[in-house]
Amino acid sequence: MNTRLLLLSLLLPGLAMCVRPDNPENPDNPETPDNPETDIYAEAPAELVDGSTILVTNELIEDFMTNVKYSAKDYSNTAIKDRDYKGNLVSPGNYDAQPQYSIRWKESDVASGEDVTVTVTETGTGKQFKFTPVDSETYYAVIYNFLPGAAYTYSVSTDTGKVIKEGSFSTKGSLHHLTFMARVRNVRDLGGWKAKDNKIVKYRMVYRGGRLESSTLTGLGARQVKAEGIKAQLDLRGKSDVLSAPADPSLDFCAPVIEEGYTQFLNDDKLKMKQCFEYVVNCVRNDKPVYYHCSLGRDRTGTLTMVLLGVLGVDEGDISKEYELTQFAPYGYSVSSGEKTQMTRLVDYKSAATYIWTNYAKEGTFAQGVEAYLLDIGVAQKDIDDFRSIMLTDKP
Repeated sequence: MNTRLLLLSLLLPGLAMCVRPDNPENPDNPETPDNPETDIYAEAPAELVDGSTILVTNELIEDFMTNVKYSAKDYSNTAIKDRDYKGNLVSPGNYDAQPQYSIRWKESDVASGEDVTVTVTETGTGKQFKFTPVDSETYYAVIYNFLPGAAYTYSVSTDTGKVIKEGSFSTKGSLHHLTFMARVRNVRDLGGWKAKDNKIVKYRMVYRGGRLESSTLTGLGARQVKAEGIKAQLDLRGKSDVLSAPADPSLDFCAPVIEEGYTQFLNDDKLKMKQCFEYVVNCVRNDKPVYYHCSLGRDRTGTLTMVLLGVLGVDEGDISKEYELTQFAPYGYSVSSGEKTQMTRLVDYKSAATYIWTNYAKEGTFAQGVEAYLLDIGVAQKDIDDFRSIMLTDKP
Protein backbone atom coordinates (compact mmCIF):
# COMPACT_ATOMS: atom_id res chain seq x y z
CA MET A 1 0.00 0.00 0.00
CA ASN A 2 1.23 3.52 -0.66
CA THR A 3 2.08 4.94 2.73
CA ARG A 4 1.39 8.42 4.08
CA LEU A 5 -1.48 9.18 1.72
CA LEU A 6 -2.41 12.13 3.86
CA LEU A 7 -5.33 10.47 5.55
CA LEU A 8 -7.84 8.76 3.47
CA SER A 9 -9.51 9.09 0.30
CA LEU A 10 -8.59 9.46 -3.24
CA LEU A 11 -11.91 11.09 -3.57
CA LEU A 12 -14.03 12.74 -1.00
CA PRO A 13 -13.39 16.25 0.31
CA GLY A 14 -12.62 16.57 3.75
CA LEU A 15 -11.01 16.91 7.05
CA ALA A 16 -11.45 19.05 9.94
CA MET A 17 -8.85 19.67 12.53
CA CYS A 18 -9.06 16.17 13.98
CA VAL A 19 -12.65 16.46 15.16
CA ARG A 20 -13.64 13.44 17.22
CA PRO A 21 -17.34 13.91 17.85
CA ASP A 22 -19.48 11.87 20.18
CA ASN A 23 -21.78 9.56 18.27
CA PRO A 24 -25.20 9.59 19.95
CA GLU A 25 -26.26 6.64 17.83
CA ASN A 26 -23.35 4.52 19.11
CA PRO A 27 -22.63 5.40 22.75
CA ASP A 28 -20.92 2.09 23.47
CA ASN A 29 -17.56 1.41 21.92
CA PRO A 30 -17.45 -2.29 20.96
CA GLU A 31 -13.72 -2.45 21.62
CA THR A 32 -13.07 -3.12 25.31
CA PRO A 33 -9.90 -3.61 27.36
CA ASP A 34 -10.38 -7.36 26.89
CA ASN A 35 -10.03 -7.04 23.14
CA PRO A 36 -6.41 -7.55 22.08
CA GLU A 37 -6.98 -5.34 19.03
CA THR A 38 -8.22 -2.32 20.99
CA ASP A 39 -4.97 -0.35 20.62
CA ILE A 40 -5.03 -0.41 16.83
CA TYR A 41 -8.10 1.87 16.94
CA ALA A 42 -6.70 4.27 19.54
CA GLU A 43 -6.39 7.15 17.06
CA ALA A 44 -9.65 6.41 15.23
CA PRO A 45 -12.69 8.71 15.33
CA ALA A 46 -16.00 7.27 16.55
CA GLU A 47 -16.86 3.97 14.86
CA LEU A 48 -19.61 3.94 12.27
CA VAL A 49 -22.01 1.13 13.16
CA ASP A 50 -23.92 -0.76 10.49
CA GLY A 51 -27.49 0.54 10.27
CA SER A 52 -26.83 3.70 12.27
CA THR A 53 -27.88 7.28 11.55
CA ILE A 54 -24.98 9.68 11.94
CA LEU A 55 -24.88 13.44 12.39
CA VAL A 56 -22.91 15.00 9.52
CA THR A 57 -23.05 18.60 10.70
CA ASN A 58 -20.65 19.87 13.33
CA GLU A 59 -22.54 19.67 16.62
CA LEU A 60 -22.04 23.35 17.48
CA ILE A 61 -23.22 24.48 14.04
CA GLU A 62 -26.15 22.07 14.22
CA ASP A 63 -27.21 23.71 17.47
CA PHE A 64 -26.86 27.14 15.86
CA MET A 65 -28.85 26.08 12.80
CA THR A 66 -31.59 24.47 14.88
CA ASN A 67 -32.04 26.93 17.71
CA VAL A 68 -31.10 30.37 16.41
CA LYS A 69 -33.92 32.24 14.68
CA TYR A 70 -33.42 35.62 13.02
CA SER A 71 -36.22 37.76 11.61
CA ALA A 72 -35.89 39.60 8.31
CA LYS A 73 -35.02 43.30 8.64
CA ASP A 74 -34.22 42.88 12.35
CA TYR A 75 -30.49 43.30 13.07
CA SER A 76 -30.81 44.01 16.79
CA ASN A 77 -29.14 40.80 17.97
CA THR A 78 -26.63 38.14 17.08
CA ALA A 79 -26.02 34.75 18.68
CA ILE A 80 -22.27 35.20 18.27
CA LYS A 81 -21.90 38.75 19.50
CA ASP A 82 -19.91 37.80 22.57
CA ARG A 83 -17.50 35.48 20.70
CA ASP A 84 -18.71 32.65 22.88
CA TYR A 85 -21.52 30.53 21.48
CA LYS A 86 -22.57 27.70 23.80
CA GLY A 87 -19.31 28.04 25.72
CA ASN A 88 -17.12 27.61 22.63
CA LEU A 89 -14.79 30.23 21.19
CA VAL A 90 -16.24 31.40 17.90
CA SER A 91 -14.39 33.62 15.42
CA PRO A 92 -11.95 32.15 15.18
CA GLY A 93 -13.16 28.64 15.83
CA ASN A 94 -12.62 25.13 14.52
CA TYR A 95 -16.21 24.19 13.81
CA ASP A 96 -16.45 24.58 10.04
CA ALA A 97 -16.06 20.94 9.04
CA GLN A 98 -18.14 17.80 9.36
CA PRO A 99 -17.63 15.16 12.03
CA GLN A 100 -15.42 12.23 11.14
CA TYR A 101 -16.24 8.56 11.65
CA SER A 102 -14.23 5.40 11.13
CA ILE A 103 -15.03 2.14 9.37
CA ARG A 104 -12.92 -0.60 10.96
CA TRP A 105 -11.82 -4.14 10.21
CA LYS A 106 -9.74 -6.74 12.01
CA GLU A 107 -6.05 -7.18 11.47
CA SER A 108 -6.72 -10.86 10.81
CA ASP A 109 -9.03 -10.00 7.89
CA VAL A 110 -6.16 -8.73 5.79
CA ALA A 111 -3.19 -10.70 4.50
CA SER A 112 0.25 -9.18 4.78
CA GLY A 113 0.84 -6.64 2.02
CA GLU A 114 -2.80 -6.39 0.94
CA ASP A 115 -4.24 -2.99 0.17
CA VAL A 116 -7.69 -2.14 1.54
CA THR A 117 -10.27 0.25 0.09
CA VAL A 118 -13.53 1.41 1.64
CA THR A 119 -16.15 2.25 -0.98
CA VAL A 120 -19.16 4.30 0.11
CA THR A 121 -22.08 4.54 -2.33
CA GLU A 122 -24.83 7.12 -2.09
CA THR A 123 -28.27 5.58 -2.51
CA GLY A 124 -30.27 7.10 -5.34
CA THR A 125 -27.44 8.94 -7.08
CA GLY A 126 -24.97 6.05 -7.20
CA LYS A 127 -22.21 8.53 -6.36
CA GLN A 128 -19.20 6.67 -4.98
CA PHE A 129 -16.43 7.73 -2.64
CA LYS A 130 -13.32 5.67 -1.92
CA PHE A 131 -11.28 5.88 1.25
CA THR A 132 -8.01 4.21 2.21
CA PRO A 133 -6.23 3.86 5.56
CA VAL A 134 -3.25 6.06 6.19
CA ASP A 135 -0.83 3.11 5.91
CA SER A 136 -0.62 -0.67 5.93
CA GLU A 137 -0.52 -0.76 9.74
CA THR A 138 -3.88 1.05 10.09
CA TYR A 139 -7.03 -1.06 10.21
CA TYR A 140 -9.64 1.61 9.68
CA ALA A 141 -10.49 4.37 7.20
CA VAL A 142 -11.80 7.77 8.23
CA ILE A 143 -14.94 8.90 6.42
CA TYR A 144 -16.69 12.26 6.37
CA ASN A 145 -18.34 15.01 4.28
CA PHE A 146 -21.64 13.37 3.40
CA LEU A 147 -24.90 15.01 2.50
CA PRO A 148 -27.47 15.29 5.30
CA GLY A 149 -30.69 13.36 4.87
CA ALA A 150 -29.14 10.73 2.61
CA ALA A 151 -28.63 6.96 2.70
CA TYR A 152 -25.38 5.12 1.98
CA THR A 153 -23.99 1.62 1.69
CA TYR A 154 -20.37 0.71 2.22
CA SER A 155 -18.03 -2.19 1.54
CA VAL A 156 -14.49 -2.91 2.64
CA SER A 157 -12.46 -4.89 0.11
CA THR A 158 -8.88 -5.92 -0.46
CA ASP A 159 -6.94 -5.51 -3.68
CA THR A 160 -7.56 -9.20 -4.40
CA GLY A 161 -11.29 -8.49 -4.60
CA LYS A 162 -12.21 -10.06 -1.27
CA VAL A 163 -15.01 -8.21 0.55
CA ILE A 164 -14.31 -8.29 4.28
CA LYS A 165 -17.10 -6.02 5.52
CA GLU A 166 -20.36 -4.48 4.29
CA GLY A 167 -23.04 -2.29 5.79
CA SER A 168 -25.20 0.79 5.49
CA PHE A 169 -25.89 4.06 7.26
CA SER A 170 -27.99 7.17 6.89
CA THR A 171 -27.24 10.78 7.71
CA LYS A 172 -28.89 13.69 9.47
CA GLY A 173 -28.01 17.35 9.89
CA SER A 174 -28.76 20.85 8.69
CA LEU A 175 -25.78 21.63 6.49
CA HIS A 176 -23.43 20.16 3.92
CA HIS A 177 -20.10 21.67 4.89
CA LEU A 178 -16.68 20.31 3.94
CA THR A 179 -12.97 20.97 3.72
CA PHE A 180 -10.62 20.23 0.84
CA MET A 181 -7.09 19.10 1.67
CA ALA A 182 -4.94 20.67 2.84
CA ARG A 183 -6.06 24.12 3.94
CA VAL A 184 -9.27 25.06 2.17
CA ARG A 185 -11.72 26.00 4.90
CA ASN A 186 -15.01 27.77 5.57
CA VAL A 187 -16.58 25.75 2.75
CA ARG A 188 -20.27 25.00 2.46
CA ASP A 189 -22.82 23.98 -0.09
CA LEU A 190 -25.62 26.51 -0.65
CA GLY A 191 -28.03 23.59 -0.91
CA GLY A 192 -30.61 22.67 1.71
CA TRP A 193 -31.97 26.11 2.59
CA LYS A 194 -35.75 26.53 2.58
CA ALA A 195 -36.79 28.78 -0.31
CA LYS A 196 -39.90 30.21 -1.92
CA ASP A 197 -42.98 28.16 -2.82
CA ASN A 198 -42.10 25.43 -0.31
CA LYS A 199 -38.99 24.51 -2.28
CA ILE A 200 -35.43 23.95 -1.08
CA VAL A 201 -32.15 24.94 -2.69
CA LYS A 202 -30.58 22.05 -4.58
CA TYR A 203 -27.37 20.48 -3.26
CA ARG A 204 -24.08 20.11 -5.12
CA MET A 205 -24.60 22.97 -7.56
CA VAL A 206 -23.13 26.09 -5.92
CA TYR A 207 -20.46 26.19 -3.21
CA ARG A 208 -18.99 29.12 -1.29
CA GLY A 209 -15.82 29.20 0.75
CA GLY A 210 -12.35 30.42 1.51
CA ARG A 211 -9.58 30.89 -1.04
CA LEU A 212 -8.90 28.05 -3.44
CA GLU A 213 -5.36 28.17 -4.80
CA SER A 214 -2.26 26.04 -5.17
CA SER A 215 -0.93 27.11 -1.77
CA THR A 216 -4.06 25.82 -0.01
CA LEU A 217 -5.05 22.97 -2.29
CA THR A 218 -2.82 19.88 -2.44
CA GLY A 219 -2.95 17.19 -5.11
CA LEU A 220 -5.24 15.23 -2.83
CA GLY A 221 -7.37 18.32 -2.36
CA ALA A 222 -7.70 18.74 -6.11
CA ARG A 223 -8.91 15.15 -6.41
CA GLN A 224 -11.40 15.82 -3.64
CA VAL A 225 -12.74 18.91 -5.44
CA LYS A 226 -13.29 16.78 -8.53
CA ALA A 227 -14.90 14.01 -6.52
CA GLU A 228 -17.41 16.48 -5.08
CA GLY A 229 -18.26 17.37 -8.68
CA ILE A 230 -17.01 20.96 -8.75
CA LYS A 231 -16.09 22.04 -12.26
CA ALA A 232 -15.75 25.81 -12.09
CA GLN A 233 -14.05 28.44 -9.92
CA LEU A 234 -15.08 32.08 -9.44
CA ASP A 235 -12.39 34.15 -7.70
CA LEU A 236 -13.87 37.33 -6.18
CA ARG A 237 -10.60 38.81 -4.91
CA GLY A 238 -9.03 42.14 -5.86
CA LYS A 239 -5.98 42.95 -7.95
CA SER A 240 -3.48 42.35 -5.11
CA ASP A 241 -4.26 38.65 -4.71
CA VAL A 242 -6.64 37.48 -7.42
CA LEU A 243 -5.59 34.37 -9.32
CA SER A 244 -4.63 34.54 -12.98
CA ALA A 245 -5.54 30.88 -13.47
CA PRO A 246 -7.66 28.33 -11.59
CA ALA A 247 -6.34 26.39 -8.61
CA ASP A 248 -6.58 23.27 -10.75
CA PRO A 249 -6.27 23.38 -14.55
CA SER A 250 -9.37 21.25 -15.05
CA LEU A 251 -11.63 23.96 -13.60
CA ASP A 252 -13.48 26.54 -15.66
CA PHE A 253 -12.39 29.93 -14.34
CA CYS A 254 -13.57 33.51 -13.89
CA ALA A 255 -11.92 36.36 -11.95
CA PRO A 256 -13.71 39.73 -12.28
CA VAL A 257 -11.31 41.53 -9.85
CA ILE A 258 -13.43 42.94 -7.01
CA GLU A 259 -11.90 45.07 -4.28
CA GLU A 260 -14.62 45.22 -1.61
CA GLY A 261 -17.83 43.54 -0.53
CA TYR A 262 -21.17 44.70 0.83
CA THR A 263 -22.61 48.01 -0.47
CA GLN A 264 -19.49 48.81 -2.48
CA PHE A 265 -19.86 45.48 -4.32
CA LEU A 266 -23.61 46.00 -4.76
CA ASN A 267 -23.51 49.66 -5.75
CA ASP A 268 -20.08 50.67 -7.03
CA ASP A 269 -19.27 47.36 -8.72
CA LYS A 270 -22.66 46.64 -10.29
CA LEU A 271 -21.14 45.44 -13.53
CA LYS A 272 -18.91 43.04 -11.61
CA MET A 273 -21.94 41.73 -9.71
CA LYS A 274 -23.72 41.24 -13.04
CA GLN A 275 -20.70 39.33 -14.35
CA CYS A 276 -20.60 37.13 -11.25
CA PHE A 277 -24.30 36.31 -11.32
CA GLU A 278 -24.26 35.51 -15.03
CA TYR A 279 -21.19 33.32 -14.58
CA VAL A 280 -22.86 31.31 -11.79
CA VAL A 281 -26.03 30.93 -13.88
CA ASN A 282 -24.08 29.75 -16.92
CA CYS A 283 -22.18 27.25 -14.78
CA VAL A 284 -25.29 25.61 -13.34
CA ARG A 285 -27.03 25.83 -16.71
CA ASN A 286 -24.18 23.85 -18.26
CA ASP A 287 -23.91 21.31 -15.40
CA LYS A 288 -20.72 22.83 -14.00
CA PRO A 289 -21.08 23.05 -10.23
CA VAL A 290 -19.22 26.19 -9.22
CA TYR A 291 -17.09 27.18 -6.22
CA TYR A 292 -16.81 30.90 -5.52
CA HIS A 293 -14.58 32.57 -2.95
CA CYS A 294 -12.66 35.66 -1.96
CA SER A 295 -9.80 35.36 0.54
CA LEU A 296 -11.56 34.46 3.79
CA GLY A 297 -14.91 33.54 2.27
CA ARG A 298 -16.65 36.28 4.26
CA ASP A 299 -17.13 39.74 2.72
CA ARG A 300 -17.31 39.55 -1.09
CA THR A 301 -18.32 35.90 -0.81
CA GLY A 302 -21.01 36.78 1.74
CA THR A 303 -22.39 39.55 -0.47
CA LEU A 304 -22.72 37.32 -3.52
CA THR A 305 -24.27 34.62 -1.31
CA MET A 306 -26.89 37.12 -0.14
CA VAL A 307 -27.83 37.84 -3.76
CA LEU A 308 -27.90 34.17 -4.83
CA LEU A 309 -29.97 32.94 -1.89
CA GLY A 310 -32.08 36.10 -1.96
CA VAL A 311 -33.21 35.69 -5.55
CA LEU A 312 -34.08 32.04 -4.78
CA GLY A 313 -36.49 33.19 -2.11
CA VAL A 314 -34.60 32.16 1.02
CA ASP A 315 -35.86 34.21 3.96
CA GLU A 316 -33.56 37.15 4.62
CA GLY A 317 -33.27 36.20 8.29
CA ASP A 318 -31.97 32.79 7.21
CA ILE A 319 -29.55 34.40 4.77
CA SER A 320 -28.06 36.32 7.68
CA LYS A 321 -27.66 33.00 9.54
CA GLU A 322 -25.79 31.60 6.56
CA TYR A 323 -23.56 34.66 6.65
CA GLU A 324 -22.74 34.14 10.33
CA LEU A 325 -21.66 30.53 9.80
CA THR A 326 -18.33 31.95 8.64
CA GLN A 327 -17.66 32.90 12.26
CA PHE A 328 -17.23 29.21 13.12
CA ALA A 329 -14.12 28.92 10.92
CA PRO A 330 -10.51 29.39 12.12
CA TYR A 331 -8.13 32.34 11.70
CA GLY A 332 -7.48 33.04 8.08
CA TYR A 333 -10.95 31.91 7.09
CA SER A 334 -13.27 33.83 9.44
CA VAL A 335 -11.10 36.75 10.42
CA SER A 336 -7.61 37.62 9.25
CA SER A 337 -4.69 37.16 11.60
CA GLY A 338 -4.71 39.89 14.21
CA GLU A 339 -8.22 41.08 13.35
CA LYS A 340 -10.14 41.67 16.56
CA THR A 341 -13.62 42.49 15.31
CA GLN A 342 -16.40 40.06 14.47
CA MET A 343 -18.15 40.53 11.17
CA THR A 344 -21.65 39.67 12.34
CA ARG A 345 -25.02 40.52 10.87
CA LEU A 346 -25.14 43.68 13.01
CA VAL A 347 -22.89 45.84 10.84
CA ASP A 348 -21.62 44.93 7.37
CA TYR A 349 -24.25 42.33 6.49
CA LYS A 350 -26.90 44.76 7.74
CA SER A 351 -25.63 47.48 5.39
CA ALA A 352 -25.81 45.20 2.36
CA ALA A 353 -29.26 43.80 3.19
CA THR A 354 -30.58 47.27 4.00
CA TYR A 355 -29.34 48.48 0.61
CA ILE A 356 -31.65 45.94 -1.07
CA TRP A 357 -34.57 46.56 1.30
CA THR A 358 -34.35 50.34 0.97
CA ASN A 359 -33.70 50.68 -2.74
CA TYR A 360 -35.46 47.71 -4.28
CA ALA A 361 -37.86 46.03 -1.84
CA LYS A 362 -39.69 48.85 -0.09
CA GLU A 363 -43.09 47.23 -0.56
CA GLY A 364 -42.21 43.66 -1.52
CA THR A 365 -40.27 40.62 -0.39
CA PHE A 366 -36.52 40.37 -0.23
CA ALA A 367 -36.60 37.99 -3.21
CA GLN A 368 -38.52 40.59 -5.23
CA GLY A 369 -36.02 43.22 -4.16
CA VAL A 370 -33.03 41.15 -5.24
CA GLU A 371 -34.71 40.38 -8.56
CA ALA A 372 -35.38 44.09 -9.10
CA TYR A 373 -31.74 44.83 -8.27
CA LEU A 374 -30.46 42.24 -10.73
CA LEU A 375 -32.72 43.54 -13.48
CA ASP A 376 -31.56 47.08 -12.72
CA ILE A 377 -27.89 46.17 -13.19
CA GLY A 378 -28.63 44.52 -16.52
CA VAL A 379 -29.19 40.84 -15.73
CA ALA A 380 -31.71 39.25 -18.10
CA GLN A 381 -35.00 37.94 -16.73
CA LYS A 382 -34.26 34.62 -18.42
CA ASP A 383 -31.07 34.23 -16.38
CA ILE A 384 -33.02 34.82 -13.16
CA ASP A 385 -35.78 32.41 -14.20
CA ASP A 386 -33.30 29.73 -15.31
CA PHE A 387 -31.36 30.01 -12.07
CA ARG A 388 -34.50 29.48 -10.02
CA SER A 389 -35.68 26.63 -12.22
CA ILE A 390 -32.36 24.80 -11.92
CA MET A 391 -31.60 25.54 -8.27
CA LEU A 392 -34.98 24.97 -6.60
CA THR A 393 -36.33 21.50 -5.93
CA ASP A 394 -39.20 19.96 -3.99
CA LYS A 395 -38.66 19.02 -0.38
CA PRO A 396 -37.89 15.30 -0.01
